[in-house]
Amino acid sequence: MNTLETIMRRRAALVAQAAAQRDEIGRLIGPWQKPLALLDRGIEIVQRLRAHPLAIAAGVAFLVWMGRRKLSRWAGRIAAVWQLYSSLRSPRQ
Repeated sequence: MNTLETIMRRRAALVAQAAAQRDEIGRLIGPWQKPLALLDRGIEIVQRLRAHPLAIAAGVAFLVWMGRRKLSRWAGRIAAVWQLYSSLRSPRQ
């Protein structure tokens, strides 16, 4: 029976140690959450681009076809629409 008590005490100590280590890891990783989320998003974008090379080629061809003058006009419109979309999509405070 003494061995069972020793095992139970050892288990309790290990569980407490594991909980303390999880808390420490959470505290250390906290400041890295936003940069790592941004990195994950960048990796996701690159993977999507690599999966659709024809779409990229079509986009580049479209930009070349539009020319500088038309592109500058459309860039302003697209930026305004994107800003409106982003403001509507974000949760209201």
